[in-house]
Amino acid sequence: MMLRPLKTWIRNTSRALGYDIVPLRDMKDRDFAIHLGQLFRFLQIDCVFDVGANVGQYRDFLRDKVGFTGTIVSFEPVSRNVAILQQRSADDPRWEIVGHALGSSRSSLPIHVMKSDQFSSFLTPDNSGVPDFDGLNEPEHVETVAVYPLDEVFPVLQQRLGFRRPYLKLDTQGFDLEVVQGAPATLRNVVAMQTEASIINIYEGMPGYMDTIRFLNERGFDISGLYPISRDPGMRLIEFDCVMVNRAIAEATAAPRH
Repeated sequence: MMLRPLKTWIRNTSRALGYDIVPLRDMKDRDFAIHLGQLFRFLQIDCVFDVGANVGQYRDFLRDKVGFTGTIVSFEPVSRNVAILQQRSADDPRWEIVGHALGSSRSSLPIHVMKSDQFSSFLTPDNSGVPDFDGLNEPEHVETVAVYPLDEVFPVLQQRLGFRRPYLKLDTQGFDLEVVQGAPATLRNVVAMQTEASIINIYEGMPGYMDTIRFLNERGFDISGLYPISRDPGMRLIEFDCVMVNRAIAEATAAPRH
């Protein structure tokens, strides 16, 4: 019973001296959360498109670590995950669940649901570069899911939800470029975004990280931050989150007002 008051006193004392004490379990995401908080305030982001939601981990990160209180629209095609998301979202009135995938065009595609379903992907796994993923990034079963282009979905959601300054988060296990290829009109309205890029490919035929960054840079997005996700036993980086800002919108927001 004495532990909580002691923790509070230590935290308050350290902050009064200009320091902050962060639990080790929170260190990995702390800089990322601070960056997104600053970015969201600067660009006045009022909605996040959470593409590849799994069971809502990114929503929890936004609410609990970033402090974002606006609308979150989570896209997730795997049926068991959709059921979990729908149940969880009942307690959050500003959390929308969309139970299909996004891609370059409207279609139905088979998705590999992996043993560790955070790895679920439309692409075939290739663990040759990262043997530690054996047993995790392996298909458990296959589902056929609906796929829609974001350009078809975005205006409908914007009209219904009324957001003006959206942030696009992509975590589709090798399918991120397919999503943005279906969103040329939407990208002009996206204030900032993040994509999960791979240095060591873990799926067959997935684009390299330079291809992803080059594609988005050519469409008006500049890097704002890079955040490691995973490393192999040799300390080589496997994947990272790349945060990018819409060049035109960021420059207009930063321009001095006369």
